[in-house]
Amino acid sequence: MKRDTIASRRAGATDDKRRRIVEAAARAIEEHGTEAGLAAIADQAGVARPHVYRHFTGKDDLDREVARHAARLLSAWIRPSLTASGTPAAVINGLIARVVAWAVDHPNLYRFRARLGERGAVGELVDALAAYLRAAGYDTRPPAYVVAGIVGMVDAGLVWWLDHPDETGPDALTGWLADQVWLVLRDLLRRVGHPVDPAIILSPV
Repeated sequence: MKRDTIASRRAGATDDKRRRIVEAAARAIEEHGTEAGLAAIADQAGVARPHVYRHFTGKDDLDREVARHAARLLSAWIRPSLTASGTPAAVINGLIARVVAWAVDHPNLYRFRARLGERGAVGELVDALAAYLRAAGYDTRPPAYVVAGIVGMVDAGLVWWLDHPDETGPDALTGWLADQVWLVLRDLLRRVGHPVDPAIILSPV
């Protein structure tokens, strides 16, 4: 029992150190960009540079954890929009607006998450869409690959805009992305025989 307790404490301490380094790396990326170096991460974490990777298998492992951390932050930010009531277009616009707002506030972290292709939110988005479809009278779930494709489309458009902000404003970008998402979803629903009235007010159930 004593050995198990010691091992458990050590594992907990290791997890805590990993978490602190991941959060430090995220802060370094926010401040210095997606190519933030080891020195910047070590400085944020308050550890010597050789110690940064001690709790990871290497740089790729740390990068993946930072991308997951960024995805969790973004998911928490957009979650209120996943239960909003409104027409399909209004609900989608509200969700995209929150994604754009987060990207504006955290451009480097958004780029980093998108670059590594972190799609941790796909499952939650599928569940949310299924809840809206139930509200429309359809007991079905959208394919995860379609939702993943939508996430990739939004990421690509947003990252491009972050690099070329003079091309349009955030409101226009939000409207364009929301329109594209609605077109994809409307076509999907039509293909599976579940057309949705664009004027219907949806409340997820």
